[in-house]
Amino acid sequence: MRIVWVTILLFQCVCEITGKGCQQIVFEKTNTSVEIFIAGKSVIKHSQNNPIIEVGKATSSYKGILGNFYVNDDVTSRIPLEGFKLLLPDETVVASGAGPVSGTGNNLAILFFSSKNKTSSQVEMKFSCEISGNIKIHIDLFDKTSSGKNTRLWIKMYATESEKVYGGGEQFTYFQMRGHAFPIWVREQGVSRDYKKLTTHLAEIIGNAGGDYHTTYWTQATYVSSRLLYVHVNHSYYNVLNFTSNAYHELELWEDVSSVDIYVDVAKSWPELLTKLTGFFGRQPKPPKWLYDGAILGIQGGKNEAIRKYELLKEQGVKISGIWIQDWPGKFHTSLGKRVYWNWELNEEFYWPLDVAKERFQEYLKEGVRFLSYINPHIIDGSKMYKHADERGYFIKNSTTGKTLLVDFGEFDCGTVDLTNPEAYEWYKSVLTGMLDIGFSGWMADFGGEYLPVDDDIYFYDNRISSAGMHNYYSYLWAKLNRDAIEEAGRLEDAFVFMRSGYASSPGQTLMAWAGDQNVDYFYGDGLPSVIPATLSLGMSGMGLSHSDIGGYVSLLMMVRNEELILRWSEMSVFTQVMRTHECNRPDRNWQVYTTNRTMREFAQLTKLHSILRPYHEFVAEENHKYGWPVQRPLFFSYPNDETSYDIQYQYMYGPDLLVAPVLTEGSREWEVYFPPDDWVYLWQDEIYSFKSKTGQYLMINAPMGRPPVFYRKGSDWEKLFLQLRKENMTSTEEPQGLSWELLLSNPMIFFYLLLRKIFYYVLFYY
Repeated sequence: MRIVWVTILLFQCVCEITGKGCQQIVFEKTNTSVEIFIAGKSVIKHSQNNPIIEVGKATSSYKGILGNFYVNDDVTSRIPLEGFKLLLPDETVVASGAGPVSGTGNNLAILFFSSKNKTSSQVEMKFSCEISGNIKIHIDLFDKTSSGKNTRLWIKMYATESEKVYGGGEQFTYFQMRGHAFPIWVREQGVSRDYKKLTTHLAEIIGNAGGDYHTTYWTQATYVSSRLLYVHVNHSYYNVLNFTSNAYHELELWEDVSSVDIYVDVAKSWPELLTKLTGFFGRQPKPPKWLYDGAILGIQGGKNEAIRKYELLKEQGVKISGIWIQDWPGKFHTSLGKRVYWNWELNEEFYWPLDVAKERFQEYLKEGVRFLSYINPHIIDGSKMYKHADERGYFIKNSTTGKTLLVDFGEFDCGTVDLTNPEAYEWYKSVLTGMLDIGFSGWMADFGGEYLPVDDDIYFYDNRISSAGMHNYYSYLWAKLNRDAIEEAGRLEDAFVFMRSGYASSPGQTLMAWAGDQNVDYFYGDGLPSVIPATLSLGMSGMGLSHSDIGGYVSLLMMVRNEELILRWSEMSVFTQVMRTHECNRPDRNWQVYTTNRTMREFAQLTKLHSILRPYHEFVAEENHKYGWPVQRPLFFSYPNDETSYDIQYQYMYGPDLLVAPVLTEGSREWEVYFPPDDWVYLWQDEIYSFKSKTGQYLMINAPMGRPPVFYRKGSDWEKLFLQLRKENMTSTEEPQGLSWELLLSNPMIFFYLLLRKIFYYVLFYY
């Protein structure tokens, strides 16, 4: 194509940006078009017939109900900017027909304008090399005073028809994002997340809680492409990644669009690309090694109940590294179930007096067991800590009344700590480090900006950004506060802090993610299967460490978990960094890891397997820390030439050598597995599957309980360790218990709800 352009004497301009570690940028210009290449890859392709920039005006509304948002947009104008001028570093305008021009330097720019609408705004796109080595595309929108301020900006990034894209933060439904649009807006995940299912409609009717394919706690305007490039948009307001076109990826930006930064870099391989992306964001530190000593038990109910359950599981051989008592400040009941009382001080009646708690934590630490807590950036109205923060002005405020803004969290109201206030930031940091002083070895850092309303009456200490701009950004600030607290306490290599909410460059501030509140079921939209694409998309967004609640969290209506679900979820968790249980929001009616002796025996065996894998866990965590390679990776990360691998979203590679295909359907004892082209050894038997062609193959594999479809690469350096797993797991596993007289006598509540589930759940929700 370039030879043709020269031959027919069309105008061509080639300009290079040089800088330390930067890729070469080439502009190719004719009288009516300009194309921009980074290291030989086209990223922007503009012409008068197909302009890449549009500006417009619109009004929006954001209605938030318990973290779920109904966002409306009324676009009143949308004007394409088809005209352009290429500017050299010395601000010379390259006029059309001037002949070939070349040059090197920084801050090369293109000015876009509308030759048809003289009153329209103009947009300048300036390219520069960053210290991190990527290319920054800085965009300035110059509004014309006669036409008013624009509040929408559309930018089209070049794409090929066969290109595939991934990322967007944590996406539970679509790992491969092409063909869909993804609003970048932090919110509740929503229940079921699939309007083809009745549970989603019922959740919406009952509590405005139904989710959709794109609703997520952790959202990033970041994507990576199969053309081996990444794009990250730095814009804290509502925006949309739209991948529905075959010819381009559209970035739709809302509200304050006067100045936006886009970062781009390219690579020669997937590992190199993720190394560059995580080098830009910052990488997660290695998790504490004690995580690999056993499971973290999510148990609650006060000191007597928590210790009783711990001792019971310990007696059955369960390997335990931690006890997570999320209700350490106390609890109360709402229609959702048991809730933590959000006053972040140890409840000395429910658990122990402070001095006694410190002693008990130290005693358990000698046994290799650590205690973990729970916290979020909201404080319940009427509590002691609320009064303290309210008197000092530490909360986000209502600008009309000047008083603390109260946010409804479902039958209780809270103030939200204003993390833009330096004094409030330091105070809440001391609250976090105070938990370390008690003896906690980490915590769940829940929530973020999901519940923050958007309203002109909301006032932040730093009032330069409106509530619409702070909604997303708050999740980043919450992550930063937690990392600052751990780092300043010198506990970065020892404490375990996990978060569900994130935005923008949160990967560089987060120690560990967790997938949030899944349903206690097998729904692909919001149950066990959904955590796999969620983990993979986070990994391709730069967040390489993630895990999920074993057994799920949300139990509503007749949605309750049985023994098989909690054991299948545990099987998958063996081949992740963390095994952590959760009793869910309605513990009494749901199967727990301690419900029966049989469950405890099976769970104990799985915790042993996880512990045996410790050297491999440490190895893949080291890779993530050094190079930014996620511990759970898509198959194409290791097999980039296998086209089928690019569409596999319910399997993953755990590190470079383990292929994991969790069983995701109840009652299945066989499972279809896709094998990328290689030699694979079945982990539980001496059986080899060889695929030497360029493409892999699907095969049906036996998958009894306790032996999920997991395979290792033949010739792996870790083969001895994997054979040790096989040797440990030679005993036959038991089938999960269903409805029985034994269950009726020992756990009548669980029996009753499982019976209702059997009657209604399958009949009503599936048929």
